[in-house]
Formats: sequence, structure tokens, C-alpha cells
Amino acid sequence: MSIMNVLTQQCVLCGDSLNRSFGICDPCQQELPTPVNGCQRCGIEMGPEPSACGYCGQCLSDPPAFDRCIALCRYEYPIRELIASFKFHARFAEGQALAKLLAERVLNCYEPDDMPQSLLPVPLHPRRLRERGYNQSVELARAVGRRCNIPIALHYCRRTRSTPSQKGLSADERAVNLRNAFVLDQNGSAKPPRHIAIVDDVVTTMTTVNTIARMLRAAGHSRIDVICLARVS
Repeated sequence: MSIMNVLTQQCVLCGDSLNRSFGICDPCQQELPTPVNGCQRCGIEMGPEPSACGYCGQCLSDPPAFDRCIALCRYEYPIRELIASFKFHARFAEGQALAKLLAERVLNCYEPDDMPQSLLPVPLHPRRLRERGYNQSVELARAVGRRCNIPIALHYCRRTRSTPSQKGLSADERAVNLRNAFVLDQNGSAKPPRHIAIVDDVVTTMTTVNTIARMLRAAGHSRIDVICLARVS
């Protein structure tokens, strides 16, 4: 059962009364830092004059292992602060508001017959999960799964090594930090379908989602997307 069954009567940003159940009022939603001209593959913003092909230079020269990244917002105020409140301070009203908006974003980005067939939340190490009490990526995946009618591959990927925080590390340092940190449980529950989407809260250097995507690709998944609350540009 999800821990985010929170009834929010007021906007989590401005405190005004809500006329619908998204947790963030319409005026505040209009002010959210929505991505503009994002790369069609990694989701990073390319500025006011994007490339004609729709892909950033990095993806043209060295594309990530996943096929597409869908982000709700840029990693800026107030999304950055809402994510931190949810992730580190158990503010589930903020988490539920963000999750509902993310689910609507996913619905708007896919045709009905093109939806991911399974959602894979980025796992926490059991020690970190015990400390925090919940996995924010699992809660996001549950909200998206309910709204979009997509099953969750909850135990397909496991975190086998407790790694230090990725915050403040360079891309190379993050890659070293995550080496051999994840494993796919292909001998346990049934293998998810070919089209799978990784769910995370924030995508920064893409190291975490790319590490998991490479494993999924090697396991035979032919299409791998990433769904996140925020993309650092």
C-alpha cells in the first residue's frame, strides 16, 4: 500500500484552497519550471535555439543506454525544494502533489498504445530504506502506475551495495560510486515486458539511470525510457 494517501486541501506552495486534487493550484502550476526544448533522448534543455534534429550534441556523439527521458520540471525552485521536503523530511503532501503531476505528464507524453509496459523504480539499499522508511521512487512509480494503468516491477532490480551519496560528485566519480551497485533478479519474479520505464526523482548526470538502463538492455529489453520529477540542465 502506498504511504502517500494524503488528503491535501491547500496548495502545497501558496496555501490557497484547491478546487481539484492535484495538491498544487492552477496558478502555481503555471509558474513551475517546465522544460523547454529538451533533447528528445536525454531530456536536457538545449536553449532557445535547439538543434534541428532534436538531439543534444552529447546524445549524438555518445547516446545513453535509454531511449527517452521524460521530466516534469527543471531542477529549480520550487520543484527542488518540494522534492527535498518529500525525499528527506517525509512531507508526503508534497510528494503526492508531485506524483500526480508526473502521472499527468506521462499520460500526455505517450499515445495509449505506446505506454511503457512496466515501471521500474530506482531501488534503495535495504539499509537506506530502513533509515528513511520509504523509497521516494517507489511512491512515484505507484502513483504513475495507478493513473496510467502500468504495473510496477518492484523487485526486478535490487541495490546490492550501500553507496555514499551521489551529491556533489562528478560524472566519473558517480560512475565509480555505482559500480556493481545494482543487479537484476532474473531468476525470481517474471521478467518485465520489452518496454520498461525507469522511475527516479531527479536525473542529474544520468549515471544512475544509465547504469540500470545498460543492465536492462543487456537483459533483452528493447525499449527503455526514464520518467523523473526533475532533470538537471
